[in-house]
Amino acid sequence: MNNNIDLKELNKWASNLSIEDIENLPEEEILTYAMERPGHTDQFGFMLELPYFKSQEHLAEVTHALMTRLGKIENLKEKMKELKWE
Repeated sequence: MNNNIDLKELNKWASNLSIEDIENLPEEEILTYAMERPGHTDQFGFMLELPYFKSQEHLAEVTHALMTRLGKIENLKEKMKELKWE
């Protein structure tokens, strides 16, 4: 995740996306919000928090869609390492 983006901004961004929006996100945008999972080298995801979402189901749907979209990025590990040093 870009160091200039805080968790509140991440959650506001994610909670306002539709599943269709997520499927069509530009690679650069999804990489901007993704982060390495603490304690899990080279595993990436999103730190989403329930209070920003309509329901637990909404949070689960968005999380699943974001992770699916992130999984479609080729050379993810290399691209995330490049972003980390920018």
